[in-house]
Amino acid sequence: MILDTGILSNDLNDNSFKKVTLQNNEEIVIGKMNGKLYAFNNICPHRGASLAKGTLHGNNIVCYMHGYEYNVFTGKLENMKSWKKDDRWMEQTLAWRHSEDLKTYNIYEENGKILIEIN
Repeated sequence: MILDTGILSNDLNDNSFKKVTLQNNEEIVIGKMNGKLYAFNNICPHRGASLAKGTLHGNNIVCYMHGYEYNVFTGKLENMKSWKKDDRWMEQTLAWRHSEDLKTYNIYEENGKILIEIN
């Protein structure tokens, strides 16, 4: 299904992103980096934080909560911040660090509008 994001091409600056809520109430982050569009689900796959509160680092969105970095184009988890504060610190369980990849969407521009494909 193709949905209009409500964002016009001129409304999105290069190397920036915006959170939008689609007609199906799904929150999506839409951005443009070096002239290329990207879109991903606003829910961090690690612990569910809003990725729209994060920052860009290269091609990655960095989650504000735990510092996990996901590639905005591929969705791949590329970096996990180390939580070891000192030699005595131990993780409760390795499963806590687990994360799926980011859910990405096909996105394109047509007649000045930014459209997204939702499956």
